[in-house]
Amino acid sequence: MLGKKVGIDLGTTTMRIVVKGEGMISSEPTAVAVRDDDFQAALFGTAALEAASADRELRLSHPVAGGEIVDPAAVRFLVNHAVIRAAGRQRIFKPDVVIAVMSAFSGGQRRTLLEAAIFAGARTVYLLDAPLAAAMGAGVRLSGPNGHMIIDVGAGKTDVATLAMEGTVSGRCLPGHGGIRLHQAIADQVRHDHGVVLDAATVEEVIASLARVGHHEERRLEVRGTSGGEERTLTITSTELSPSLEAHVRPILAAVEAVLADTPARLLGDIEREGILLCGGGGRLEGLDRAIAAAAGFDVHRESQPQLCAVRGTGYALDNLDVLKRALMYIR
Repeated sequence: MLGKKVGIDLGTTTMRIVVKGEGMISSEPTAVAVRDDDFQAALFGTAALEAASADRELRLSHPVAGGEIVDPAAVRFLVNHAVIRAAGRQRIFKPDVVIAVMSAFSGGQRRTLLEAAIFAGARTVYLLDAPLAAAMGAGVRLSGPNGHMIIDVGAGKTDVATLAMEGTVSGRCLPGHGGIRLHQAIADQVRHDHGVVLDAATVEEVIASLARVGHHEERRLEVRGTSGGEERTLTITSTELSPSLEAHVRPILAAVEAVLADTPARLLGDIEREGILLCGGGGRLEGLDRAIAAAAGFDVHRESQPQLCAVRGTGYALDNLDVLKRALMYIR
């Protein structure tokens, strides 16, 4: 096949694009800025954020939120943009496209993505559920009968699944439960406890510096926020974040327990030997791996760049399109 092979990780906050033979060519915010619903002149990614902040007449859309596609028109533009970015507008041979998607996406939402890629000029389109993509991107080979367990914590969802024979044996998806919810919980807690509003960048700094799951030596961070319209400096401790962190981790541990309970006994031995794989940007939360290991009774391994597992998985899938034709939803 002479057409390009394109992989897209359609994340809640970031859309990443890979091209076979070229590697990752784009990683930008999953955002669209449009004026009067004219998508012919729409802006994508960082350019959309910058333009919308300077021009209030532009409508800024984050089309994937809460575990679903909330703006189908904007998603169609994003997919079209990604295919053109990867394969160009003028092309003799149509590209094959693999899109990593949340496992909880409905049939209608999946159809939206398939049709968008075909409209953008794709020859064949495959949808790859995020746990499968993340496992492939982490180097797990799913073609055999052995069982593998994957936890993919993204910005807008958490997927937990046991995989074998190129498919999902047992799985749970927590739509809306990811990094964005944790950020909001921390911001709400600081506002409630201190009466101070923190901007998004400061919340990110607080989480990076202080958020530790489990018991750790207390840390402190001085930050600036606003209270009553005035700037104010305050000190936040890691200890006071514990309630928000526990509330964030608890549903993940419950999902892991449920998936293990649904996993056939013959596969549990494989997971015990291999351990659980932790992926996704939200998997970088310090102490999350240890909390999961303690609750599940299995070792937990975290990828060095967990946020890139899914997009790398689409790249691996591009080399195995014959397998995808047998196992996954696609259109041509």
